[in-house]
Amino acid sequence: MTGAADNPALVAAKAAQTKVETCLAEGRSFRLEAGAGAGKTYSLVAALKRMIAERGSELMQRGQKVACITYTEVARDEIAREVEQHPAILVETIHAFSWAFLRQYQKALRDLIGASENRKGKLMEAGGIGSKVVEYDLGFFGVDDKRVTLAHDDVPLYMSKLLANPKFQLLLQQQFPIIFIDEYQDTNRDFMAALTQYYFNQKKGPLIGLFGDHWQTIYNSEYELAAYPIEGIDKGSNFRSTPPIVNVLNRLRPELAQAVSDPEAIGEARFFHTNAFTGVRTNTAHSKADLLPDMARTVREGLMQRLEDEGWDLGKTKVLMLTHNVLAAEQGYPTIADIFRGRSDAFARKEDDCIKFFAETLEPMAEAYRTSNYAEVFRLYGGRPAIHTQADKLAWRTDMDRLLQLREEGTIGAVLDHLQATKRPVLPDRVLRREEELRQLGGEPIPDDATALRRHDALRAVAYPEVTSLVKFVEKQSPFATQHSVKGAEFENVLVVLGGGWNHYNWPTMLELIETKALTAANTKGFYRARNLFYVSISRPMKRLAVLATQTLSNTALTSAAKLFGGKVEALDVPS
Repeated sequence: MTGAADNPALVAAKAAQTKVETCLAEGRSFRLEAGAGAGKTYSLVAALKRMIAERGSELMQRGQKVACITYTEVARDEIAREVEQHPAILVETIHAFSWAFLRQYQKALRDLIGASENRKGKLMEAGGIGSKVVEYDLGFFGVDDKRVTLAHDDVPLYMSKLLANPKFQLLLQQQFPIIFIDEYQDTNRDFMAALTQYYFNQKKGPLIGLFGDHWQTIYNSEYELAAYPIEGIDKGSNFRSTPPIVNVLNRLRPELAQAVSDPEAIGEARFFHTNAFTGVRTNTAHSKADLLPDMARTVREGLMQRLEDEGWDLGKTKVLMLTHNVLAAEQGYPTIADIFRGRSDAFARKEDDCIKFFAETLEPMAEAYRTSNYAEVFRLYGGRPAIHTQADKLAWRTDMDRLLQLREEGTIGAVLDHLQATKRPVLPDRVLRREEELRQLGGEPIPDDATALRRHDALRAVAYPEVTSLVKFVEKQSPFATQHSVKGAEFENVLVVLGGGWNHYNWPTMLELIETKALTAANTKGFYRARNLFYVSISRPMKRLAVLATQTLSNTALTSAAKLFGGKVEALDVPS
């Protein structure tokens, strides 16, 4: 391992960690700003382990815990493993954490629900709130004669409203004297506003540590650094990328300059554009001055061949595209991408229960059966089933053969129906619950706020072969990815393709505004949205980075690219 004297990133990281430990020792809340590749999760886990070592026994004796609130279930599982599921640490997503606290206070919850203007109609139809039990399991708001079920978005909202009461502020602190929040910049706005108003501004409450990077905000609509009145700590290190890539990041973001791990490491960062092309370009509401799809594909493939000839290992190269909808047309899952429009992380990271089951169980099990790898079939099934007679064997074969047929010819709904009937394999409880929710509706319209159920219902109508294509993508069997899907990931080499196709991201304008800084009320949000996604994308590679812009760029945009990439900007020779 490289020593601290030879590793500037390690020196910077230790300096930041010392400040974090000082805040922990002195009981002061803080915000750790860790840029891409800085090792944010390492800092968070190190802080948790310090709390375990110094206060673990004391916390358990008092019936208290350190709460670690994460943005995704994937992050929750990773952090919980790192601290070995220690009983003094509670690691949960914001929804699970909030509900575990809220469910204890049923009367207060009923008061909040009863005061909600948008819930009064349904409550009156059900005879009022009364003493109904409040639950959270369906993901959409509902009322019957015995219970009220909360919608997904209700949970952090009611958590924030409950904290307006000093009694519950104290109760939260008594249960969780220390709270760490992972990816604070993407955490629910109402919840963060409540922490600020009732704890940070009042200089009281639990010790709260925020870990994240506001430049990696790509899910919320607020992109500037919130003015949290707590100590800010910058972690100015980059353990991921070679100096040429970190130089680009530092030119883009000079206020959080990063030190590299190995100043002598060989790498590259280059920018390519297609201004030389004089043929027909796009001119639609969502795509201006871009290469037409076939030409864009030809140019991209040509550049990849050139990079390979120059020494890139394409087997270790990830191609980052703008959106799933652009990529999906080539990869074969356009309908699924459209259903998850705006929530691409739900399937790219397998956070949707159906997609997770298809990717991790059904597709590998079907492939194992197809290749007669029965040991793998039964492993994925969950153990060897009871097959005692020839009839048992025939039933298994019949059901599996039918499954293979439905995968090729049927819909997702047909596959789900088949699995519910055969239980080969058994569907996860959450998927079965969605299916039961649809049946309980009996054909009635799905409530507007039941967004997850609406997506599930839409998925049922999709041709199943799209799932097979999608699974190849999410299981990294494709060299392609979307920029949204790789937040937190790293690859040896990365080609970022900037093009048209979605009005949320205007890359030529973003490059111009980096140079001119002419931000207005009209363009500020769009600029930050594009800049942050650009930053996330170009910070993924460890060794080599190339950016390909397929839209026509102005001289101002080209000047901006040249400054960012240290002059490594090249016009591709694209035949018209």
